[in-house]
Amino acid sequence: MDDQEATPQGSGRLEDLDEEECLLLLEQHSVGRIVFVDQGQPMAVPVNYVLQGRTVAFRTDPGTKLDAVDLGRIALEIDAVDTAYHEGWSVLVTGVGRDITEAIDEWSEHIRAQHLTPWAAGERRHWVAISSPTISGRRIRNLAGDGAP
Repeated sequence: MDDQEATPQGSGRLEDLDEEECLLLLEQHSVGRIVFVDQGQPMAVPVNYVLQGRTVAFRTDPGTKLDAVDLGRIALEIDAVDTAYHEGWSVLVTGVGRDITEAIDEWSEHIRAQHLTPWAAGERRHWVAISSPTISGRRIRNLAGDGAP
């Protein structure tokens, strides 16, 4: 049996999520993966985050992650998957990482006022916000058994 025979064709429909729904999903969750490039290699690490308006922010220690994300192109991805029903969704926030730890502008101060207790041990003194975000998302719905073509 070849791979095509072993893998049945999917019965799901892929849908784009509008920004409003993406923001709602971001608001309802608090853990995602920050994606960045470190020394030419892609990296993805889990972080807990806060959402303030359209801005996603997280806390980190000095080091590799902070060095790579400050003023660099970064992304935050969150998702949920239901393997039993072959359904799921994902939201992607892309933009420029900005260390706002010592910034004195109102936007930065408002973000830092949010309650965010990192799960990981360590001081996590630095606040990083994704500025100028582009927010997109997709959902796959299983259409098997609902009469849809």
